Amino acid sequence: MSRHVAGILVLTAFATSTHAGELRPVDFRTDVISALSRAGCNQGACHGSPNGKNGFRLSLRGYDPDIDIHTLTRGELGRRVDRQRPENSLFLLKATGNVPHQGGVRFKPGEPAYETLKRWVAEGCKDGGPADLIKLEVVPEFARLQDANRTKQITVRAHFKSGEIRDVTDLTVFSVNTAGAANVSPTGLVEFKRTGEASILVRYLDQIRSAQLQYVERDAAFSFRSPPIANDIDKFVFAKQKDLQLNPMPVAGDEVFLRRVYLDTIGVLPTAAEARAFLDSKDKQKRAKLIDALLERDEYAAYWALKWADVLRGSPTTISERGVHSFHRYLVKTIADDKPMDQFARELLMGLGNTLHKPAANFYRVSRTPDETAEAFAQLFLGVRVQCAKCHNHPFESITQNDYYGLAAYFAQVQLKGAKFGLDDEIVYLQPGREVQHPTTRKNQDPVAFGFSSGKLAPEDDRREKLADWLTRADNRYFAPSLVNRVWYHLLGRGIVEPVDDFRDTNPPSNPELLDALAKDFVKHGYRMKPLIRSILNSNTYQLASTASGANASGSSKQSPKSADPDRYFTKASIRMLAAEQILDAISSATGIAEPFKGYPLGTRALELAEGGVNHPFLQAFSKPVRDVSCECAREDDPSLPQMLHLLNNKGMLNKVHSPNSLLAKALREKKDDRTVIEEVYLATLSRRPTSGEIAIAVKHIASVGDRARALQDVQYALFNLGEFLLRH
Repeated sequence: MSRHVAGILVLTAFATSTHAGELRPVDFRTDVISALSRAGCNQGACHGSPNGKNGFRLSLRGYDPDIDIHTLTRGELGRRVDRQRPENSLFLLKATGNVPHQGGVRFKPGEPAYETLKRWVAEGCKDGGPADLIKLEVVPEFARLQDANRTKQITVRAHFKSGEIRDVTDLTVFSVNTAGAANVSPTGLVEFKRTGEASILVRYLDQIRSAQLQYVERDAAFSFRSPPIANDIDKFVFAKQKDLQLNPMPVAGDEVFLRRVYLDTIGVLPTAAEARAFLDSKDKQKRAKLIDALLERDEYAAYWALKWADVLRGSPTTISERGVHSFHRYLVKTIADDKPMDQFARELLMGLGNTLHKPAANFYRVSRTPDETAEAFAQLFLGVRVQCAKCHNHPFESITQNDYYGLAAYFAQVQLKGAKFGLDDEIVYLQPGREVQHPTTRKNQDPVAFGFSSGKLAPEDDRREKLADWLTRADNRYFAPSLVNRVWYHLLGRGIVEPVDDFRDTNPPSNPELLDALAKDFVKHGYRMKPLIRSILNSNTYQLASTASGANASGSSKQSPKSADPDRYFTKASIRMLAAEQILDAISSATGIAEPFKGYPLGTRALELAEGGVNHPFLQAFSKPVRDVSCECAREDDPSLPQMLHLLNNKGMLNKVHSPNSLLAKALREKKDDRTVIEEVYLATLSRRPTSGEIAIAVKHIASVGDRARALQDVQYALFNLGEFLLRH
């Protein structure tokens, strides 16, 4: 049976009433709205835009049927519908291309969507009242295909309060949310192009679901090769890679691991002495011991406090000059004490009082309205972006305006006083009686969040406490997974859910078992970050090489032509640009000359600066964020031409290299031979010894210049401009 014929039968099936031979009247709020959605008429780029198109405006994705029926039947003096000759209705003539239409042909006569709309007009354009859809069923919700079975038909059934179940496949909107491996047709037929996984977004009316499909084209020649399994992380990662016919890189050599783990854990380079000691050590446990040592260093707390300060938007603009320093000290102490993250989240949410003395309360100085606080709370602690739902239901998830304003209602009573320009402190307090009004119903919104309701609350109750209790429950599906995903992103360069703050059913994790295991272990260890970071760093997944040349073992990660795209599955270490603070601190560390920062004692590292948006040319050139968004995306990962030019012509960097107080100058005064000095420069700058070829080039340059000090300065300056120095491998 053809798909078109099947669609007509489906249409007939859900249109029949209990009386044989009688057609059930077309329901405007289920049948017509879904037909318009299927045709794409009410999308944001078409008539669903705020101003519509050419005078014809529909509600975005049909979320306000009252607007739609008025527009269709009364707009333009009712000329859009022709009840006597339904096929001549203007909106049908345009959508079929019989009248010029900027949006092109949206459907054809005979198709389910067209026939539904035409019959609705013939029946008198009636509005049957609110829809009673209660559930959307997707079949299959999960499926695994192999070899010749490249296609899978998705069927969608709508469940209504009346008990009726309709097959609405032909009036459902389908799209692929993880592009690359598969396509989905308008009728819900999924076809894979290669081995991989696909998340299919399924939308009918205001209900959104997803189907997760996997396809593997078996390669008889494929042989899985991986490093040994060091812990449970490797077990889940390597199992996924094997399943998708992907081979990981070998484990990186000591030189690569050393530099990587320093930069990822404490944000700074090892000194030459530290690098030499590690590289020369024969201890088989030296990597694990180094990880333990780094987690106890002061720089660890400063570095991870910097990451939290970025997304919590701590800056003089938001919380004043003194306030940002108070807040920064609080963050550093939180990380240094390995404070449980559930306690940290609770302190931020429950903050009250003078913000200088109660720095956690600065959370409400940054997000000053219930709406802003709801958005920040969801993005930071749930990994969910709710901003779309402020104006309309979320386009890719079942997050409604009720969810948005219900979450904002938890913060309705939070107020600030003393808010004057230039004031260093403010008082955060509660004012009972304040409420959030839903913009559609114009009624006070009850506090609810993602299905959680606080129940009946007294006027004097601090409703935030109920929210904090829900957030930090061990079975909360968002809190622990979003936090471990954020840490994983910082260490591996890509989230298990990517982007890290976009958790939703239609954006599934690349390895659900891994994410679940990490979240459970995080909860088991009391929501503490150090055990989580230690576990990730000790895994061979983290320690993989980024390129075959960086491996200390034989083998290759060359993939089978029938394997999945490796980018999502952590088959190798990510190569990414160092942060602005890391580059500047690395230059200071390698030369031994501290960078001065206004208002800070000499010797302060860039990663220890309390504020964002520092007035410093180097940090500005390398995109230190001003902290105006709660997003990891504020930092740019890719090098740019202006940055490279800045390095080549940086007077401050040249002054460090040429300084008579530099480490290089000290080595020269100690009359060390050329090879020893060259090795010192390499260890301090690149955390490795030079190769014999690199030594020969440097020695030749020294001889050609004639000025030994200047020639060695040239060598170090050249190293600062290498990709090996600027990139994390």
